[in-house]
Amino acid sequence: MNNKRFSPLAQGNAAQAATFLIAFGSLLMPAWAATAATPEPFISYTVQKGDSLQALTRNLLLKSSQWGQVAQLNGLKNPNLLQPGQVIAIPKSLLNFGSQPRIATPGKVLSAEGDVQLNGQAAKVGDAVPEGAKLQTGPNSSAVMQLGDGSRVQLMPKTLAEVTVQHSYALRDPASSASTNWFSGTIRLLQGVLETVADKKANRATPLEVTTPTSVVGVRGTHFRVAYEDPASQAARTEVLEGNVRTDITAQKVGSNLGGGFGAAVKPQDRSVNVVALLAAPVAQSTTQVVRDSSAKALYTVGAVTGAALYRAQFAVDDKFTQIRGDFKSNGPEFDVASLPNGTYFARARGVDPANIEGFDSLALLTLVPAPVKLVWPGEIATGAFVTSVSNDLLLKVYNQSVDWPQGLTVQVARDAGFTQDLQTAALEANGTALLSGITAGSLRYVRFVTTASQAAFTSGIYSLELPGNWGTTVLSVAQALKPVK
Repeated sequence: MNNKRFSPLAQGNAAQAATFLIAFGSLLMPAWAATAATPEPFISYTVQKGDSLQALTRNLLLKSSQWGQVAQLNGLKNPNLLQPGQVIAIPKSLLNFGSQPRIATPGKVLSAEGDVQLNGQAAKVGDAVPEGAKLQTGPNSSAVMQLGDGSRVQLMPKTLAEVTVQHSYALRDPASSASTNWFSGTIRLLQGVLETVADKKANRATPLEVTTPTSVVGVRGTHFRVAYEDPASQAARTEVLEGNVRTDITAQKVGSNLGGGFGAAVKPQDRSVNVVALLAAPVAQSTTQVVRDSSAKALYTVGAVTGAALYRAQFAVDDKFTQIRGDFKSNGPEFDVASLPNGTYFARARGVDPANIEGFDSLALLTLVPAPVKLVWPGEIATGAFVTSVSNDLLLKVYNQSVDWPQGLTVQVARDAGFTQDLQTAALEANGTALLSGITAGSLRYVRFVTTASQAAFTSGIYSLELPGNWGTTVLSVAQALKPVK
């Protein structure tokens, strides 16, 4: 890197460089992306003793012949009559950043959920993401990286991306010796989906870009998605949730600006970019519970969206969706989420139009719970239970022939059907037996079975247990000992 052009001007220097300040809030796009409605950002330079405008432009600008534009912008009749301390504006699009010192500005991994690889190794939170790094996520996995300018990029499941450009240029203010860093960043998406929230306050030497083998997306916006999920068709798409971006078809050298609420899907052979409005968010309950059914399905349903050909839903353990546990597509507004473990998730669902452009998200809090165990208590227990006298106690034996039999059953026995008088409890052992005490000949008791296992809680129906008067003498066991109480 040749930096001699930026030594003091009295010695052929160019840059005691500048009080470099953004004069307008918006970012400058490349020439192919600029529009008349986009204000031109510029930097400000504080004139030093011995400076001339021609010397400054010769050393600071991409072309020394551009000094005339700078003179006209600043209303300078004689460019050679500059006064120390005078501030002149230089359009940022004319500045020669390439001749400035380049500073490595690595990003870092903010979140890594599931199978996330950084340069072929398992990624960890806090890992540096330098220029040239590759990040990859597996199925039902996601990652968030922060770029050197503060922007955040989330890799959705089954995504491969490379940070091809990530560095800054330091521009010095000659009056204060303070420097300002101007960031340049590009991410190449090779497979999958990126969701980006660009830092609005970042100083950028070049626009933040997301490229695919088909398209280039230049960022002026703040929240957008870029997808390249089908390398076979080479289809790429952009969806702008907030702000503005520029999408260009690389092969055709044509493009279009996309505002918030609009998207576009492109292929290499397309001659133009067809911009369409994003589909509205589906209607969804703010909180919902999904119970697994007997076939082990667990169906999460949202409202139908007009114009949707498909639907997509994602489930995460955090409300920022940095830790995605499930990513589902469906032909209708119903998703079978049985592959998710039981628990509580943040859910977002969106409609997908016929061009595969995905719309706005609905947001909900979903709790997934197990299916209730289906027990035919009266039939199974009344016909499959008997009692046997064991010393002064009573051994209750229950035969289980049901695949839905719950684990961790406790037997409750009392004198009344409300289970308030002389209540005793006993664990039902794995072999289906429980030892009860204090039940004598001619006694009537009420029995029920309860489980408080973590996966679910159940209480059976109520049964009666009545021992004959000759119990323990001539009668030592009773078959079908339990009778359902109607």
